Amino acid sequence: MDKVLLRKFILQLNKLEGKEYLLSAVAYKAAPTLDRVKPSSLMSFSVKNRNLYEVWERYKYDVCESLGLRFFELKEAKDWKLVLFYNEEMLEKTTVSKGNQAFLKKMGYEEAITLPERLEILKMRFKWMCPHEIGVFLGIPIEDVYGFMQHKGNNFIFCSKYWKVYHNPEEAQNLFECYDKAKAKVIYSIINKDLSDNLAV
Repeated sequence: MDKVLLRKFILQLNKLEGKEYLLSAVAYKAAPTLDRVKPSSLMSFSVKNRNLYEVWERYKYDVCESLGLRFFELKEAKDWKLVLFYNEEMLEKTTVSKGNQAFLKKMGYEEAITLPERLEILKMRFKWMCPHEIGVFLGIPIEDVYGFMQHKGNNFIFCSKYWKVYHNPEEAQNLFECYDKAKAKVIYSIINKDLSDNLAV
């Protein structure tokens, strides 16, 4: 992504407060999900960062309704929360696709018939670790999830800001470019101060 554009975005974002800041930050982080090129996106909220923990608690329903996003709180500590933002239709299709469904069954999801049940199991497993199957929920190709597990995070073809690629790097790169384009679209909307008009459903 263009570094000049990113700097402009950060400057504009830092001028915002409260609900407006939260809306813009979530829109940027979940942009590929908003653009329907990624089933879900993760974001954490902490008291150490503008006290976003409290801002999230206050405005989460309004923000997600404005953006047309579903959310699921995966993990929580006293001053920190991890949230999965998702497109329900896309996440359902992703988790029941043949390869992903077989993998999830191996990981203990055999009784999880519905998407809410799968999310509850994921949340339970997050209590003890960051489970490998989070990759499936985030839309990472199953071959790369297996590759990460097999090589313990090493011996990858290349590493992006999205995930470590072990298989089909050209396809992965094309996907990363789609993610970046979705984020750039959100950046332009925020810089032009028309985020609500462009992204609201």
